[in-house]
Amino acid sequence: MKLVVAILIAIFIYVFQKNLYGRFWDKGLDVNVDFYDTYLNPGESSYITEVINNAKFLPLSVLHVKFAAPISFMFEDKDNATLSDSYYRNDVFSVMSNSRITRRLYFTAQKRGYYVIDGANVISRDFFLTKSFAKNISHKSDIYIFPEKYDNINLESVFSMIIGDVESKNSLIEDPYTFRGIRDYDSSYNMRHINWKATARTSSLMVNVYNHTSLQNIKVLLNLDTNNMIKADYMDEISINLASTVCKLFLMKNLNVSIASNGTDIVSKTRGEIKLGSSLKHLLSIDKYLSRIEGQLGIEGFMEILDDEIKRDERNMTYIVISPYYKEDLLEKLDYMQKRGVGVFMLVPYYNIHGFNRLRSYMHGWEVNIYET
Repeated sequence: MKLVVAILIAIFIYVFQKNLYGRFWDKGLDVNVDFYDTYLNPGESSYITEVINNAKFLPLSVLHVKFAAPISFMFEDKDNATLSDSYYRNDVFSVMSNSRITRRLYFTAQKRGYYVIDGANVISRDFFLTKSFAKNISHKSDIYIFPEKYDNINLESVFSMIIGDVESKNSLIEDPYTFRGIRDYDSSYNMRHINWKATARTSSLMVNVYNHTSLQNIKVLLNLDTNNMIKADYMDEISINLASTVCKLFLMKNLNVSIASNGTDIVSKTRGEIKLGSSLKHLLSIDKYLSRIEGQLGIEGFMEILDDEIKRDERNMTYIVISPYYKEDLLEKLDYMQKRGVGVFMLVPYYNIHGFNRLRSYMHGWEVNIYET
């Protein structure tokens, strides 16, 4: 009889706890998986935080937290992980009632990109570990891994030419908002600047004189179509890194910098553009934009960018074209821009095994050692 009673009590306890866990295991349960930093440079270290808060009396003796992290991250702790297209974590916790657990997963960033942890799968069990309960928790955390910056790009003479061209060109552009005075007209002045009231008063043609503008605008145009099947992805990365480096150098010179590319934004799925800005904080916007590039729209997409710039006809803009591709169809458009008085410089990344043919005076090669890839 005692045995029967004991069995009945055991069955009751088992059924009761199973129903209890079935109804309440996820009540008051909050799981967050977050990147600690919002952006990093390649080679820098940070961590992901796993925070489990069990705000109820019912303990969770076994709790699995599963999520996918970027495969390019180098984690210190490789236990409970599976590598395939992503770095899949399966961390196990024992969470007592009304308790909170925080765990840090340290990693080193290795590859440029925009990475997202899009929630987590949570699996728990009842007290006797016989019944499993699962739940998908929607929670987004993202991080930018910025392009690498080159410390010495061996293009000092090129940048000196660019800076000189920008300063020379802008010294010729008058700023209509900086009035300097009135003087007699001669053939060097634009008829639009004639001051008719002063002319009537003096019976002699008089013109308004303005200071020259201090605006110094740079636009980087990045083409990611290499027209080369040999390690094209690596050459794209080199070009993106070079674009980021160039933007930083010009911003450090207090120039206004913008950038456009035929690269595809992984978020918007279209090619994007960053408008003019001059602060080092503006470099964050540029690097975020470059970090989100994944794939490209081909040389046709880049030609569309050039056509748009030709239509804008911005004479106070100096263009820095970064392109491993330098066939005549591209160079003809740049020739046209230059003939119209627009400043044009071209940086051509090329593999050392291919060599570089400088077809125009505005072209400058940037050698890449293919054997270092």
